[in-house]
Amino acid sequence: MSDRPLADLHLHSSISDGDLEPEALVDAAREAGMEVIALTDHDTVSGLERAVARGRELGIEVIEGCELTAYVGRIEIHLLAYFFGLAHGPLHALIDAVVRYRRERALQMGRQLSAAGYAITDEEILHVGRHAHALGQPHVAEALVRRGYVRDRLDAFRLFLNEGRIGHVPKKNLTPADVIRAVHASGGIVSLAHPGLAPHDELIAGLCGQGLDALEAAYPAHHEANRRFYDGLARRYEKGVSGGSDFHGPKMRPDIRIGAAGVTKAQLADLRRRARARRGSRAGPPAGAGASQ
Repeated sequence: MSDRPLADLHLHSSISDGDLEPEALVDAAREAGMEVIALTDHDTVSGLERAVARGRELGIEVIEGCELTAYVGRIEIHLLAYFFGLAHGPLHALIDAVVRYRRERALQMGRQLSAAGYAITDEEILHVGRHAHALGQPHVAEALVRRGYVRDRLDAFRLFLNEGRIGHVPKKNLTPADVIRAVHASGGIVSLAHPGLAPHDELIAGLCGQGLDALEAAYPAHHEANRRFYDGLARRYEKGVSGGSDFHGPKMRPDIRIGAAGVTKAQLADLRRRARARRGSRAGPPAGAGASQ
């Protein structure tokens, strides 16, 4: 029983791109038999307080998490942040800056399209994205669809928004160092998400040198050989092992269930130890943290 996954450390709610509200996600985790979970919405921590509160009601520990996108040149990688607390800190400030830039970028796209003769207004884009935490390119694409300029969002990107098109505005990309620095300054740790999905194993040594704390070896799409390989890399570089299902919900990804992958009690204890080490001599969580560390 000691090897049974205890914690699913990769879950998404409706605050980013999942089906379930944060509270319903915690309910589903309890039904799946999880004792510990991490809510890791994309580029937002807005659902954490709700999930943590529901976890307290149900006796499930909800670890603070977030999945952030970073770039090494043109290579996109995903990084999972854990144990950074609920209090506003450097990571929260970084996320706030990303959200503000995404909003301005989306509106600038609309203005460039308008100047080229396509009647897209700020108000239309804001209306399309009114329920989203972070405004972005998909909302501009949807505004183009609603105006009848294109058949669907794919056409909107192909004809208007991709690089070289009239509506294109460059991204302000985060680097892994940006993310790792902010997470560490907030008292947390960073794991490389699903490294076997689109492998760029040549980057792992450099990421470890920049302070990466763990590798997500346990992941539903990783075959057993993948798991063994990334578990071995983690040992080679003296890093921890994280794991999770990447659950988005029954509509988004019906083939993935909560607990399809996760970490054992021993692996979770090691991740906690690494987080404590990042916080220095403090034995407890950062001020305002929502779950035991």
